[in-house]
Amino acid sequence: MKNLTNARFSRSAGRRGFTLIELMVAGTIGLILAGGVIELLLQASVEQRRGLSDSTVEQKAYMLQSEITSCLRGMSINQGFQPINSSAVYFPGTSNVMGFTSIVVFSPATNGSYIEAQITFNPTNGQVLYTPNTLASATQIVWMTNSATLLLTNLVFSTSLNQVGAQNNSLVNVQFEMNDNKYSNQTPTNNIARVLRNFSVQMRNDF
Repeated sequence: MKNLTNARFSRSAGRRGFTLIELMVAGTIGLILAGGVIELLLQASVEQRRGLSDSTVEQKAYMLQSEITSCLRGMSINQGFQPINSSAVYFPGTSNVMGFTSIVVFSPATNGSYIEAQITFNPTNGQVLYTPNTLASATQIVWMTNSATLLLTNLVFSTSLNQVGAQNNSLVNVQFEMNDNKYSNQTPTNNIARVLRNFSVQMRNDF
């Protein structure tokens, strides 16, 4: 019996717990692994935001370009468009006009007259407002406005020059830029999702 007891005691004495250093090493490795997992999760979240921002900005840019193009193509080619001079935008540091944020266009009416319409961009809130009939302002249509995930930074309309260098008011140049309002990376300096559109529309609907 004494020998059996001594054997059990001997086996128990041979078993030892983890030392403090071993526990510290294991804890450090665990923290490193946990940090790596957290970093992967954060990166996945950023990539998800970027993907959402890219698709949102591209889709909204396509919709805005489609609205503007469809509208201008239905306007009178003979009347052309008239810029609102007070909405002129100038090239930085110069007195040269880049374009206008607000223009008047004319849609043919059935009685041979024209209906005056207006497209206006408000740089303060990014709102693009279309008024099909300026005499009935209640019919205004908001094509877009800024949001937490979308920022329209500029929109200008300008005329083209014909072959002899004169203004061609029936061919409208349009330029706008929008981004994801810092949503994709949540930092104050980088906007990953950014779209620049520069296109021309020929008016072609008339009597």
